[in-house]
Amino acid sequence: LEKENEKMKKEMNNKGFSLVELIIVIAIMAILIAVLAPQYLKYVERSRNSTDITNATEIVSAIQVYAADPEAAKHFTSDGATVQVSNTGGSVTGTDADAMNAALSNAGITITDRRCSSKTKWEGYSITAKAETTGEITFTYSQTNGTAGAFENAMKGKQDAAASPTP
Repeated sequence: LEKENEKMKKEMNNKGFSLVELIIVIAIMAILIAVLAPQYLKYVERSRNSTDITNATEIVSAIQVYAADPEAAKHFTSDGATVQVSNTGGSVTGTDADAMNAALSNAGITITDRRCSSKTKWEGYSITAKAETTGEITFTYSQTNGTAGAFENAMKGKQDAAASPTP
């Protein structure tokens, strides 16, 4: 009889979690999600911005390498050309569009496949390349919507005050 009582007590204690315990666990999880979700979203957006900056830097590097090649088929002039990248794809416009397309093609960059990833800092960006009389290629950067000057500052290596970590 004593063994049966022990067995019965063990079975009664193995019922699982009570409703109150489950509700407490769910409440704790909800609080954690509410606290951590905004930070996660900031990291995702920062990653999107970094992707755009990396893609734009690749474009600039491709243009610089092509422009430095004395055997390049097409050359940049003072009129220049502009690469525009939006969330639907990229395009090249301007007098030197042929030289720009050749530079991108030589680097293996298909500009129509490039997309703007950022959702808050900018919705699209442009890179304009022009040849100076010295032969140097100068670049100007602009953006569509978003925080004024954010793309240009990022491309010039200036840290955005809003993106700097808080102590």
